[in-house]
Amino acid sequence: MRWIDALVECTETTARATACFSADHFATADGAVLETALVECMAQTVAAAQGQRAHARGEAGSVAGGMLAAVSNFQIHSRPRSEKALTIEVREVKRFGPMLMVTGEIACEGQRIASGDLMLYA
Repeated sequence: MRWIDALVECTETTARATACFSADHFATADGAVLETALVECMAQTVAAAQGQRAHARGEAGSVAGGMLAAVSNFQIHSRPRSEKALTIEVREVKRFGPMLMVTGEIACEGQRIASGDLMLYA
């Protein structure tokens, strides 16, 4: 399942993506996006950036499957309403072999709605 709509910026250590959930999407309830979907959007932004970087190096098709290993310090400040555009920003903090630690935040209408750290096998 792909929940991010577009990877709009990607450098060697940062990435920004957008997402928007319809009111009838299974990751919404009572007109708002579920908290778990926000974590997944952040992880998908990292995955999209990894793919873009591999493509830029001429290594398209060489990115192996990744996996979300841990979530820490993740705070949900508010649940965004469905149909609202989300901006997801991530920044690589450290890499330990195949393990990648990132920090990120998600905004809706210019307001931070979630932030935290992810550890991924990437």
